[in-house]
Amino acid sequence: MKQQINRAIEFLLARGNLPILFWLKKDILEISYDREQKNLRKYAHRVRLFETQRPDGSWCERVLEKSGIHSRAWIIIDTLKNLFYLYDYGCTLKDEGVVKAINFLFSIQTKEGDFRGAFFNEYVPTFHALALEILCRFGLEKDKRVQRGFRWLIEHRQKDGGWVIPYQIINNRRNEKPFRWPTPTATEPIPFDLSLPSSARTTGITLRPFVESVSWKNKKVVRQSAEWLANQLFEADCYDNQPGRDSWTELHYPFWTTDILSVLDLLSRLNFSTEHPKISQALDCLLKKQNPQGFWECSNQGASFEDHLWVTLSVLRIFKRFSLVKT
Repeated sequence: MKQQINRAIEFLLARGNLPILFWLKKDILEISYDREQKNLRKYAHRVRLFETQRPDGSWCERVLEKSGIHSRAWIIIDTLKNLFYLYDYGCTLKDEGVVKAINFLFSIQTKEGDFRGAFFNEYVPTFHALALEILCRFGLEKDKRVQRGFRWLIEHRQKDGGWVIPYQIINNRRNEKPFRWPTPTATEPIPFDLSLPSSARTTGITLRPFVESVSWKNKKVVRQSAEWLANQLFEADCYDNQPGRDSWTELHYPFWTTDILSVLDLLSRLNFSTEHPKISQALDCLLKKQNPQGFWECSNQGASFEDHLWVTLSVLRIFKRFSLVKT
């Protein structure tokens, strides 16, 4: 294992771009990263994102429709996605564009407490959780609006410990298709039924903001949900519409889906032990997926070389937290 990890570090040092080198030195090697941090201000993609930001703080990378219904959803999704990019590119609340984007994000929070609109008017704990995660990363954990968002997640947690997306639930009583897709004409969201079994795919994303929060990550309810998720590794999701696809072993970045990489990232932040049989199995699987060149390949559709770099850095972060990387 040591040889494999060293090969990955050497690969990133040789081929990594500026953001990758910044985080590699900061999180893995624990050496000075001042030069990279300074140079990130002029990093091309970071500069371009701020140049293309809309006056209200949002982004939209698609042609807008005249109706505005679908356009609003794309604007919300693109804005959240770009906030994750900006964080990876070393931005902070000192950047005016970040503050504007965060204010836009808060503008879509409902009175109930959830961030909504990416899927029209439906309850979507995963999107809501990703919004909370990036807000916490930018240091807004103590904001009352963020804390209200956490309470919303706890209030809509299934009885068995995880979460579901209501519109994706199979409704046998009405003999409908397995998935009820959100529509722009729905005036009321499909309600939660907390008695139904949880979805591992949904839970893997919904847990993400909790590990970014000092006030929430050590709570019993979070530990219980994480233990439930750990036991679901490699198991079929009861709401999976592609049961034959081995999506657990795909590696994605950013963590907008649930696979062994995203789950190990969660569990390593919560101080789970590598002696857990499912965690041990996932780590072994991860090691076997390293290619001969020393990096891990991203499974995103149309993945770029930069995507491979971020996945490789994510793997190293996991090994570091599990004390499998010595510096």
